[in-house]
Amino acid sequence: MSLLIKKKQILAATLVIALVAATGVNWYYSQYMTGESITDTTTERVSGNLGDSLLVAGTTALSEETTASVQENPEKYFIEARLKRSETEDEIIDNIEDILENVNLDSKSKGDITGLLSEYTENLKTQTDTENLIKAKTGSECIIIINEGKCQVVLEKNTLNETIILQITEIIEKNTHISAENLTIIELK
Repeated sequence: MSLLIKKKQILAATLVIALVAATGVNWYYSQYMTGESITDTTTERVSGNLGDSLLVAGTTALSEETTASVQENPEKYFIEARLKRSETEDEIIDNIEDILENVNLDSKSKGDITGLLSEYTENLKTQTDTENLIKAKTGSECIIIINEGKCQVVLEKNTLNETIILQITEIIEKNTHISAENLTIIELK
């Protein structure tokens, strides 16, 4: 009986660690990408038949240093954001793999954790594929952040118009199954 309780505790602790790590990464990227929480950004509605998509004023979402850096070299912003995201994703995957190597885990626990790892990597693939579709459709560099059923899309300066917003909304809804009311589109300033 004691061994069964110990295995359940190890499984529960492992799942909590994986969940906390994934939540931490999503929180980190939502903070990193906008420079502040989503609720602190200034938003304005775009008229037309755009569903509930939001156009977010990027000037309040970036620090002065970041804004100056983006204005000088906008590509650098996207390169740095992807590099930081990749480093964090690699760290999470390494941590999960370290947990899987624990000899005290039973096969069911390892299977559950492997399932979580597969789900996490599938979400990463969906995010990357969706970014690539948006870049192909709009001709603009972008990065997306998917967190808790919501999606933020960050685009290059002077990219947004009603057509682009509709295209992005369609891509997000089709590929991520996130509805327009949970989509925020941010243009770098």
